[in-house]
Amino acid sequence: MKIQLLHPNVITPIRSTIHSAGFDLFMPENGCIPAHDTVKVGLGFASEIPEGWVALILPRSGVGSKFGVELNNTCGVIDADYRGEWFATLGTKTGVPYGWARGDRILQAVLVPRYTFEIEVVESVSKTDRGEGGLGSTGT
Repeated sequence: MKIQLLHPNVITPIRSTIHSAGFDLFMPENGCIPAHDTVKVGLGFASEIPEGWVALILPRSGVGSKFGVELNNTCGVIDADYRGEWFATLGTKTGVPYGWARGDRILQAVLVPRYTFEIEVVESVSKTDRGEGGLGSTGT
């Protein structure tokens, strides 16, 4: 994936281990998620994602599980034809403020294949053993 650095303090995303699924994203500036609010944060770079792929921005598991950091829209989606600065709107599940320093790794990006298909309107869908059961219908 090609990236263009847009911020003087941006650190190029890295994969922390050879088996990491995601690339860690470094915060280009100090910042804070206010109590019971969200903040939109530019990540300091634009990208050229290969055709047929999509990048998903997610919280790193440590800050998500320890501090409740989350993306306001649950998951950021960066399409292959988007060329603007990557950004994320962050909040916390707890409503407690969360601060970071320049260079902290709060988010990660996972690239996944993008499958295309056509929508077909039909009179009915095929039957399965599960049927219309949802919300715990297969057990706890």
